[in-house]
Amino acid sequence: MLSNIVKISMPIILVGIIFLIGYNTYEKTQKKTHSPIEVIPTNAALILQFNDVENLSRSLRKSTIWSKLRNINIIDSANTQAEALNNFFTKNQKFFKSNKLFISLHKVNRNSSALLMSTNYNLNKIKNFEKFIKQFSKDFQKLSYDNQFMYYSQSLNKYISFKDEILFFSKSKMLIEDAIRTSKEDSDNLFINTLFSNCYKTINKSADINLILNYNNLISLCNIFLLDKINDSNFSEWTATDLKIRDNILLASGISNYSQTIDNFIDIFNSQKANELNVLNIIPDNTTQLFAISFSNQKDIYKKKNQLLQKRNKFWNWDKNRKLLESNINFSYSDFISEIDSEAGIFNTSTNLESKSSYTFFKAKEAVQATSILQDLIISSTEYKSYTINKIIDEALVANLFGDVFNSNNSFFTVLNEYFIFGNSTESLEYIIDKYISKNTISKNESFKKLNSYISRESNVFFYMNFGKTLESLKNKLSYPKSLIFNSDSISKFTGVSLQMSNSSNGTLHNLSVFYDKDYKPSIKEKWYFHSDTSISMKPNFVNNHFTSKKMILVQDDSNKLIALNSSGEIVWDKIIDSRILGNIQYIDFYKNNKFQALFNTYNKLYLIDRNGEIVNGFPKNLPFKTSKGLTLFDYNNDKKYRIIIIGENNILYNLNKNGVKVAGWKYTETDKPIKQTPIHFKVKENDYILKSTNSTIKLLALNGSERIVFSDIKAFKNNIKITENGELYYITNDQKLWKANVSGRIEIIEMPNISVDSRILSYKEGYYISNQNTLSYVQPNNKNQIDFTLESTINNITSFKDYIVVFTNEKLYLLKENNIMDGFPIDSDGFFNISDINNNGKINIVNLRNNFIYNYELID
Repeated sequence: MLSNIVKISMPIILVGIIFLIGYNTYEKTQKKTHSPIEVIPTNAALILQFNDVENLSRSLRKSTIWSKLRNINIIDSANTQAEALNNFFTKNQKFFKSNKLFISLHKVNRNSSALLMSTNYNLNKIKNFEKFIKQFSKDFQKLSYDNQFMYYSQSLNKYISFKDEILFFSKSKMLIEDAIRTSKEDSDNLFINTLFSNCYKTINKSADINLILNYNNLISLCNIFLLDKINDSNFSEWTATDLKIRDNILLASGISNYSQTIDNFIDIFNSQKANELNVLNIIPDNTTQLFAISFSNQKDIYKKKNQLLQKRNKFWNWDKNRKLLESNINFSYSDFISEIDSEAGIFNTSTNLESKSSYTFFKAKEAVQATSILQDLIISSTEYKSYTINKIIDEALVANLFGDVFNSNNSFFTVLNEYFIFGNSTESLEYIIDKYISKNTISKNESFKKLNSYISRESNVFFYMNFGKTLESLKNKLSYPKSLIFNSDSISKFTGVSLQMSNSSNGTLHNLSVFYDKDYKPSIKEKWYFHSDTSISMKPNFVNNHFTSKKMILVQDDSNKLIALNSSGEIVWDKIIDSRILGNIQYIDFYKNNKFQALFNTYNKLYLIDRNGEIVNGFPKNLPFKTSKGLTLFDYNNDKKYRIIIIGENNILYNLNKNGVKVAGWKYTETDKPIKQTPIHFKVKENDYILKSTNSTIKLLALNGSERIVFSDIKAFKNNIKITENGELYYITNDQKLWKANVSGRIEIIEMPNISVDSRILSYKEGYYISNQNTLSYVQPNNKNQIDFTLESTINNITSFKDYIVVFTNEKLYLLKENNIMDGFPIDSDGFFNISDINNNGKINIVNLRNNFIYNYELID
């Protein structure tokens, strides 16, 4: 029995002794080893802990996303420093006790920030610190602060100091002084902060990089650089994460603790269950920024939000406004919160994050019930495509319910599938409704779906930003925008930066990501949109603005109001015209002083309007006839001796000068046959021709109106005659053949495959684009190689602009280049569009109409 006890107890005793010895050794090691964090001042915004400095730059070079991020000057500079540190550690490995390096970012005063770098050096290898540092620079000057030595090298522009076995250096003397002070005061140590120390214990120190950040300090630091300061910095405190750098994504995951009291925004989610955000099925696919929350107990959220307001000394003012509102109407925030389901948030749809494109939302348990409770807040209502858009008194309803982070002046709302969406105008909500009806939501966005595959479906807090689209705007919000340098096209594939925060039994889980979509091809970018109060049935026209060297966009709505927009989509002026503008708006240099005016006609008048919207003296001119077609403007020799040709209702071609007066010597012969299309002027070699066609004849006129060539007994045709680049005429006959002719009078009729009387045709290079219902073909006569495209509906028109082919179906607009449909197409269209470089910056714009909206898209090479 005794021997059995001995046999059993002896191994336990031995294990215990080994454990005690090991623990004692560990304790001694802990006493001897000082973490570089001990010198990092507590105002650090973020700390990067590199656990393998020697291999850091090699790891970064392997990553596609890091190589692309280097197109931003700040990150490229950081990469250069990382490589220098790698070389430094490799060459001097014997002097360092570990292969770890800590880099922390700090606000050092009201107007500047600086980096502090710290690591452990080997006391046994360095007997004389001054001799050691002089290996790297001979010009170190010895300074003193708080009875501690520090050294400054002018050549390196670095201050360096040490405490025990911790070496730390920075370009900022003030930051080094803070680090010295921190190293001497235990009460000022990061480890004293339980929120820091608890989360720091959770990191995986075998990860290549640990990212530890304090959101509140980061907000405070960002305010140094922002024109519009962030007033509310109580968002969240310390979290510690493990950072992974994969080929196309940066992922940081970690944990933080809640405060014992409600000190920060994140604290209101303590005990709240995270949910999946279904609002992603509602908001537009071009959403550039989203901040959303989900919860399981909305009343608790509302209560803790108010506690947070009290902490920030904002509750009294908020409560005063609440009482004022609730005393005037039959409405209560505390009662209405029960009607909300599990989601709320704010999002933006513009690349420049402008306020007019900012929307707020919440999800109701039952929309009809929630709307009925809001009735006393509703001032007026309108209908749009079976959806009601209401105007309400409380323009900050979502912020009043969930906090200032959702503050936006949105006085209008509509309901989409239980989601109350708030915007700043009826037009802004019509835009959201259109996107929702057409199912163009962010959940369908291909790049967003790729990002979504890396992140959690559920979170209490979700922040998303399309970095590639918004970086230019963010740069313009900086106090010194020139300090941020990058090429917009090079960062366009950074389609998502996200942050998720979720409640757990151990605290808050944090997941940060930066996603690079290598397959994203941004051939088209929505620059802006403009909403018209009235429907529009006219192609947008461009007029040169000599003052800005850009183009104005002119379009007339169906109430006959002529609207002029600048190249940024802002109204320059508007003017009521007596009746409908016919055809296209042209522009001329009336006074020959390089200042341009818009020229157009109605059924009985000729108008000339300058860039300020003023009608030029002497206009409008009464036409000597009535017409149903728009004018044709000629400047034969580019000498600004303009000629205006208009088809009268009597089928006479009238030739007018720029003053609207008939030109003498016009030898046009009248015809009793209806003229089918607006005349076209073209040149072949040195000869000018004017094309005029009826149902039975095609005539090429000289500049004086006399007949040059007459094609009689032609094949009947349905659509307009077109002219190739080299001056050949062509059309599709009613017996489904290609009719061609040249200015010598030679006619050729060609059998073409897959052609019908309703086909559209366009000459392009050595062949033709031909439509047959929803099929688009590129055909070269006598060549069997044919390219076919199947589109979603019947093709209505085919045009071209430079090297681009533009195809319009019933509701879609396609753009082709080099016989390929360009990425980003088709786009929705009403069929009224125009193409040009409106900003004079070398980039092509498509100005397109859809549901009373004018959209400006920019093509990206």
